[in-house]
Amino acid sequence: MEEPQPAPEATEDSPPPTGIQKTLRALYVAFDIISKSLQWINDHMGNFNVYLFIKYLLASIAFYFVACASFGWVTLGIIYLVISHERKGKRDLRGALALADESTLKNIFAASMHEMPAWVTFPDMERVEWLNKIIRQLWPYAGQYVKDLCKYSIEPSMRTALEEYKLNGFQFEKIILGDTPPRFSGVKVYDDTSRHEIIMDMDFAYAGDCKFEVSVSKFKMGIKDLQISGRLRIVMKPLVRQIPLVGGLQVFFLNNPDVDFNLIGLADVFDMPGLSDILRSIVTEQIGHMMVLPNRYPIQLVEDIDVVELKCPAPAGVIRLNVIEAQNLMKKDIGIMGTGKSDPYCILRLGAQKFQTKTINNTVNPKWDFFCEALANVIRRQRISIECWDYDYSPLKSYENDDYLGRANLDVQEIWKNGEVDMWVPLSEAKSGRIHIRATWLDLSDSADSLQLQLEEIRALQVSTKNPLHSAVLMVWVDSAKKLNPSHKQIPDPFVRLYVGNEKGETAVRQRTNDPVFEEGFTFLVRNPRTQELKLEVIDQKTNQIQGKVELDLNVFLKERKLEVIGEDYSLSGASGGLSTLKLNITLRILKTALKTDDGDGGPQEKDVSVPSPGEGTEPLAEVASVEEVMSSAATPLTQMFPSATSSEASSIRQRTTPANNAGMHGLGRIQLTVKYGPRNNLIIVVHQIENLPKEEDGELPDPYVKLYLLPDRSKDSKRKTDVIKDDCNPKYDERFEYPIPPNELTQRTLEVNVINKKGLLFLQRSPKMGQVRLDCGLLDSSKMTQWYDLAPAADDDEE
Repeated sequence: MEEPQPAPEATEDSPPPTGIQKTLRALYVAFDIISKSLQWINDHMGNFNVYLFIKYLLASIAFYFVACASFGWVTLGIIYLVISHERKGKRDLRGALALADESTLKNIFAASMHEMPAWVTFPDMERVEWLNKIIRQLWPYAGQYVKDLCKYSIEPSMRTALEEYKLNGFQFEKIILGDTPPRFSGVKVYDDTSRHEIIMDMDFAYAGDCKFEVSVSKFKMGIKDLQISGRLRIVMKPLVRQIPLVGGLQVFFLNNPDVDFNLIGLADVFDMPGLSDILRSIVTEQIGHMMVLPNRYPIQLVEDIDVVELKCPAPAGVIRLNVIEAQNLMKKDIGIMGTGKSDPYCILRLGAQKFQTKTINNTVNPKWDFFCEALANVIRRQRISIECWDYDYSPLKSYENDDYLGRANLDVQEIWKNGEVDMWVPLSEAKSGRIHIRATWLDLSDSADSLQLQLEEIRALQVSTKNPLHSAVLMVWVDSAKKLNPSHKQIPDPFVRLYVGNEKGETAVRQRTNDPVFEEGFTFLVRNPRTQELKLEVIDQKTNQIQGKVELDLNVFLKERKLEVIGEDYSLSGASGGLSTLKLNITLRILKTALKTDDGDGGPQEKDVSVPSPGEGTEPLAEVASVEEVMSSAATPLTQMFPSATSSEASSIRQRTTPANNAGMHGLGRIQLTVKYGPRNNLIIVVHQIENLPKEEDGELPDPYVKLYLLPDRSKDSKRKTDVIKDDCNPKYDERFEYPIPPNELTQRTLEVNVINKKGLLFLQRSPKMGQVRLDCGLLDSSKMTQWYDLAPAADDDEE
């Protein structure tokens, strides 16, 4: 756009400027100032949209003259409109990327790699365009199924959730599915599973033109432009010898999917940052309750199969998490003179399970010592997410109003393989900070002899924490009830409510029947089965009256063979006629700490950051890699990375071989590293420990730390550093670092690891290099990620 030329200046001979000329000059000066200001904003704010700013500025000025408002309100209006537009733009981009096919990607390939479909960045994920074509043909016929799903499954759970916010009577008024079907951008089928099942992971994305109109408390509102994306797992089990050869399907998300939508009607008032996040969290929560682990959406295809195993399989184990402390968190509450601290707390998620630590006020080095226990239903490709937040008071009581301090991820498979992981993890998406986490894997035992040992372990842990810990898992299958109300004319709408301690669960309501079939399973964590009981109540939804109840002492099941009772009919006390029964399967499993092998030095047992075996991995969004995905784009390694000693073939997947005690080939000591390439296109390095560093010439012990560079880049962005360990020739760090790097650049990079002595005071510190290791990233050995390396003399003398 050409700039307007200034009006000619007045001279002594020229007449004085008219009013119009003065106005033009003022407009020119104002336009020049605005143009330079916008150019500065555009240069310093990256993706700031100048066109939108001008558009909303003109609209706001018009509003200013019409409403005679303060210019401060005009500015706030501009900021809000720009932010709203940017949020919508990002949402549209995510939807476009999720639904992109090969031709479309050519036009938007400039987008960041992690937003691309899985088949672009992960060669083990296969394209399934043929499946998307089939779904496109079937989509017009799926309308009735989706309507029934919304009406009978989603509507009751949404109604219950909204009642907590004093919003009653939720129901769907209109459901329009739209013409855009969901897409699968990649699929992976596992070939190392049980012979009786098929497991496949699919990257699911829906960004359609559906429209849902609902009513809540007599108000009309709705949702449109719904977007859902995530890693979907489909388990086909059991395999049978009759058509369709598959007895049933289990469909579930491994972790909470990304959900976004636009609001219409009255709810459109709340479509702004803050309040809209609360509505989105409710929808995400309900999706989690329906089909995010440990919840599954089962589909039975054949009659004669074990529906208990299909609808409520036993968990693989339990993970005991201990969030110990954090260090050097970002300062979000800035005070006078630039000083300040934070009020940090953590949110932990495993699938749909969510836990939260207490808030520690006014510190960037909080100590929580928080314990929680989560059910682990699958081992492969599931992660534990730990998010750190700075608490800010808000009447909305939503963490969305708090300041984000970073996140860390733990791979479930890594915990299972090691038995226990205890390490410091740097926070990603943060300028600084790291968190100390301990995670222990607990197996499920069918022997009552394991109970006493677990209770003793809990008593030892309870000394340092007040959080409740558990010793057993209780699985209850509510099959059916009979003869609930035979003497009354009114037929009930029964459901079953279960209680174990402070935990409770409810079955779905069965309409108008005295002999309801529920076929629903529930899993509870039990603190002590010797003292707790299971209580079940059959309730009529219409009258809210108890039709009968069963109370069972869990101590009884400790005496049963394999700690379980299958297909038992229990009489309902308090039922009319005395003939009512409730059919149950009850299984008790004792938690048992996984065996850990001593490392041979007589000291504390150490845990390695072990790597999944081939064919197993983690979620692409996880921070920890699988072996299969580490070098998916590279050929078989040509050479080893010149370690002086390598870990032997472990006889147990949870055992680590301790290297011989020596100072390496050069007499400078040795360093233990884990180096692997992750599925998020990131190089992951874990610095475990160093042994046998030499003393200084005067006999003093060194103050060593480890510094990393990803060559050829030796800039500040490439540098990573561990903490300094004072006066130690055998320091232990267990610190993890990451470098984002595309797969095609991996062969061009070299990891430089320097061990540096930080001895001295302030300006007298010389920081001499004690040794160095260089690893060619193109020759990473995917079978030996954790190794010992001899420290060699430093190859260069770059300044510290």
